[in-house]
Amino acid sequence: MHFLTGLSLLAALVETSSASPMKRTSTVDITFIGAANAQFSQSFPTDGSSVHISNPLSISHIASGNGNVQCTFNGIDHSVTTVTGAQTVDVGPPQTQTSGSCHKITNPGGQHVTVTFIGAADAEFTQSFPVNGGSVQISNVLSISHIEMNAAGVTCTFNGIDHSVTTLTGSQFVDVGPPQTQVSGICKSV
Repeated sequence: MHFLTGLSLLAALVETSSASPMKRTSTVDITFIGAANAQFSQSFPTDGSSVHISNPLSISHIASGNGNVQCTFNGIDHSVTTVTGAQTVDVGPPQTQTSGSCHKITNPGGQHVTVTFIGAADAEFTQSFPVNGGSVQISNVLSISHIEMNAAGVTCTFNGIDHSVTTLTGSQFVDVGPPQTQVSGICKSV
């Protein structure tokens, strides 16, 4: 009898140890910011799965502190907001967010390209873009007439608020037609 009990115990131990271990999914904490600095945070897995957001706060900005993750969020009034890396992005127009998904991004060699956006009266700003093909939101509302880049082996495409599409390859100075606020850009090695 003791022999059978010992065998049963041994069989139970072998069965338990051969069970596949739980797969761990890393997460990223995202901060959703509304009017008067009202805010909440929520964790999202970085495996690309869609996660429901149940907080009804109307959101003006979404912030991530993680440089290796890209997240896309969907608003109740059909906004789509993408946060790439560690940045704070405006939601336009402000609205309740209903779902989001995040995934890890790879950035070969940590390469970035700096792009200069030029408006009227020599007003300008610069922004850095990873060259991994990930979409990056541009939150500066300056109306842009020209875009300048000096990066061999890189192509960038920028989207304007009035549906302009401006593409630069390598070292170029390109006119935006007609001048308009730029809302997103994608850069990749060629």
